[in-house]
Amino acid sequence: MRSGASRGAARAARLATARLDPAWRRCVPRAWLEGWRTESCPLEGGETEVARLGEGPPLLLLPPLPGWKEAWIACAARLARRFRVVAVDLRACGHGARAWEGLLDDLERVADAFAPGRAAVMGHSLGGALAQRWALRRPGRVAALVLSSTFARVTTRPGDRWARFGEQPLVLASQRWLPQRAAFAIARRLAARGAWVYDRACDDDVLRFVRFGIRCAPLRLAAERVRLALEHDTRGELSAIACPTLVVRGEREGRFIRESAEELARLVPGAELRISPGVGHLHLLSGADWLCATLEEWLPARLTA
Repeated sequence: MRSGASRGAARAARLATARLDPAWRRCVPRAWLEGWRTESCPLEGGETEVARLGEGPPLLLLPPLPGWKEAWIACAARLARRFRVVAVDLRACGHGARAWEGLLDDLERVADAFAPGRAAVMGHSLGGALAQRWALRRPGRVAALVLSSTFARVTTRPGDRWARFGEQPLVLASQRWLPQRAAFAIARRLAARGAWVYDRACDDDVLRFVRFGIRCAPLRLAAERVRLALEHDTRGELSAIACPTLVVRGEREGRFIRESAEELARLVPGAELRISPGVGHLHLLSGADWLCATLEEWLPARLTA
């Protein structure tokens, strides 16, 4: 008989991806959960969890740091009215220096299982970097590409250093370790003035869900994801992307993402840039209505062309 420790080790080896604590469901409106069902997908050396909703043309959704599919929860049910939505957790371990290649291998397995053939692909932030790499690696599999609040490479201008290396760690620490009442009060004040990734459209549901995710994210995983982002640089390759491409960002984003969106729109041939009004980096939560409406208008013609 195997010991509890050995059973735990076996389970850890089987779960190649980090998964958000299921208690997240208590943090979001019930309407966001409509149709949200998950199933496993085998990967090399483990498995991942995928949410699949709706019917119609497939739409692969790639999440931001730290890699949880639940980042798309505010959009998934509405998008599932028009598309077959497939949201996936990203691998949390393995592959070492080949980390990006490992994620692409995983994505290929998920796409083969849940979206065979051509599909629309949308990635937010770190997921947008992965989406670029997938479009470059498998151009015949990408019918349309949506790059949300993402980048071709990471840069830090001198004037942005406080926001990245001072404000951001302090906000994360407050949300992770302060008692709920104090953390929530800070988050509300930050949202009211549009600080960090927050914006005025971040209501209590969004703030509660974001804090839950911050508290659940393993620090080692977050550090690994940051290192992965720092390794990303597709500037010299983006001219090879031939599929229809939409670049979207929030109006209230920081300078890095604003400039990155302009760079992507310039480097990807024929790319279109659209800006979600009044929101920031969390626009897939705080600006979900605008984002879904934009995709419902932009995607269908590109998927049938």
